[in-house]
Amino acid sequence: MGRQGLMAEYEDLVKRILRRRPELSEEELEKKVEEKLRNSPMLSKLGALLLLADELGVLETPGCSASTFDTSEFTRISSLVSGLNDVSLYVRIIAVSPLVRLNGRSVLRMKVGDETGKTSVVAWEQKAEELATIGLSPGMVVVIMHAYTRSGPDGKPEIHIGKNSSVKVVEDLGTLPHVESFFIPASKASKTETFDIKGTLVMTGELRSIQTKSGTVNMVEAFLADEYGEAILVAWRDKVELITNTAPGTELMLTDVRFKGGQLQTTIRTCIAKAAKSKLDLSKLMTESKRLMNNKVLRVLDVIKQRDFIVFIVSEGVWVYRLLSSSLVGVDVKEGDAIRVIKGFVSERNGRKTIVTPEYGVMAATDEDARKVPMVDRKRRLADISGEESDIIVEGILHTKTPLGAVETKFGRAEKISFWLRDGETTVLCSAWRSKAREIDSIPIGKRIQLRWVRVRQNVFGELEIAVEKDTKVVVLEA
Repeated sequence: MGRQGLMAEYEDLVKRILRRRPELSEEELEKKVEEKLRNSPMLSKLGALLLLADELGVLETPGCSASTFDTSEFTRISSLVSGLNDVSLYVRIIAVSPLVRLNGRSVLRMKVGDETGKTSVVAWEQKAEELATIGLSPGMVVVIMHAYTRSGPDGKPEIHIGKNSSVKVVEDLGTLPHVESFFIPASKASKTETFDIKGTLVMTGELRSIQTKSGTVNMVEAFLADEYGEAILVAWRDKVELITNTAPGTELMLTDVRFKGGQLQTTIRTCIAKAAKSKLDLSKLMTESKRLMNNKVLRVLDVIKQRDFIVFIVSEGVWVYRLLSSSLVGVDVKEGDAIRVIKGFVSERNGRKTIVTPEYGVMAATDEDARKVPMVDRKRRLADISGEESDIIVEGILHTKTPLGAVETKFGRAEKISFWLRDGETTVLCSAWRSKAREIDSIPIGKRIQLRWVRVRQNVFGELEIAVEKDTKVVVLEA
């Protein structure tokens, strides 16, 4: 827009303000504009007048829309830096979180974008509660006035809604990118970074409770698919209910999802939005996907009972899987029996495969079913270990061990023990943590033990080491 056009728009807005606020004279209005410019030198004169119009309620008139002002006067997201005290943006909402309590305070988060990028928006307490009543949703276009910027956890600038800030829904002029364009397909996330992803929910696993440094938290695994492939999503804490309450076949858009260990993990900043019905052919996917299991019979290699669920080590004759189930608690299923996965999906992390099923997605199978599944031998002699491998069975003499020690980790203080297993002329270094470390510490040196379902990995010194997992069975073979 040229200078003459800007002047004409400025004059039109002055007239509109004076009509709505007759108690103001044009001279008083100009003084307010000058004061606004002194306080915010980066503003143009028209931008200052727009801020004043918003403060005076002029932009709330029924006849006013985004088309009545020049959107180029607003700050672009690509120009944001931390430490700005008065910024205004014309943006599209990408995602909105529900109002939640964090450390005793109300907080609402949004992700917004324009043609230059996207950024997070955070509102606290009264402002968060005000925004929650507006009914903001993905796709809406809003004007954010008088906000300030701070550095987010990732070091990037984010928008904060202060007590003098405002967020108003305005007309969509069609100049901003569509919501979907801000997200990448879930299957395309492949680096240890944070992504905004989209994908169709195919199946949700059974709700589980996990003990963490901060206490017990809920989690659920979900199977997502898109036109390019598939992905596993792990939802934590308050994101669990949003996933479990979503019907299969719904396309989801999730912000600030971290890719870690081959899986997508929600974070505290994740916002989840539901799009329209997916265009994917789920019936075709269910029959063609190599990760999905339907009416599959598996032989039980081992049963590890936990407090609220059972871990089954199972195989179809080739691969070894873990399957966690609470629906089979109390059912007499033992080593050598078979179970039938009615429906489920395979999740893989750090070389270990886990079958995730919905509640009651697995049942005991018959003896005849078990006989149809080939046995798989996972026993390894220590002398035959030559590379990394998961879910094997080894045994030997507990040759020697270090004193039980404690190590500071990112999850808190944890007990650890190193020990050496010997079989004939071969001795291999092993390690165990937490409860398994205490279990090894209680076994006298010289006892022959069997370690079931351990992992062979390369340690920091480049040596092969046997890692005792949290669900490894430690069996003393000699009394």
